[in-house]
Amino acid sequence: MKSDRFFKWVWNINGLVLLLGLIIGILSISYLIVSNIFTSNSNIQPTLNLAQDESAEEKWSLGYPRDIGGSSFYYIPLESEKTTVDSRRGVANFSSGGYKPTRSKNVIFIDSNTNKSKWLFNSVNQLITSIKPISESTYSNSDVKTISYEVINSDTNNDGKFDSKDKSTFALSQVNGSQYKEIIEGYSSIVELKLNDDGNLFVVFIDNDEVYSMLINLNGYKVIDKKSLPKVGDS
Repeated sequence: MKSDRFFKWVWNINGLVLLLGLIIGILSISYLIVSNIFTSNSNIQPTLNLAQDESAEEKWSLGYPRDIGGSSFYYIPLESEKTTVDSRRGVANFSSGGYKPTRSKNVIFIDSNTNKSKWLFNSVNQLITSIKPISESTYSNSDVKTISYEVINSDTNNDGKFDSKDKSTFALSQVNGSQYKEIIEGYSSIVELKLNDDGNLFVVFIDNDEVYSMLINLNGYKVIDKKSLPKVGDS
């Protein structure tokens, strides 16, 4: 009889422990669910009415404002939740690949002294994969001379959309976004961008299997010289 009481007591203790464990587990899971809901809600950014989207197919937000050294200007990318542009309709679609260098479809320049602002493009039918202020110092944002862009604005592989599989366009503008000019069309990638001692922009880029170097005068963005790099052994 004593052994039966002992095993019954042990059974009751085990049941109590299991019940307490179950209650603690339920409370922990409930806490995690509630905290995740509040965290996700706190991170939700409001959709901004900054682009014409009558069918409400995209959610727009502003990227991080960046000051342009040596000027009173800031630039802020206009970002979309979608990362490709449908070339047939001029609206965005979800990317089928892993393309995520940017979600910028446009960029606005704001003068912090006058509060005047200007969009770089008149539409959102392009992808901006790179916005880079160019200054004399590679590691400093001071005294910016020009702004460079890498933009995908044409369907070079004819798949019906602009994405990372298409070739890019390299362009320059003034620090306020004016005088935008496309310099290189249909290249594969930019290798180097740097101001030389004469104040000209030195560019190395790849187009298919060829590597080119180029010098650009920042007064009017004229190409001073462009040539393909010689192959090993060529004189």
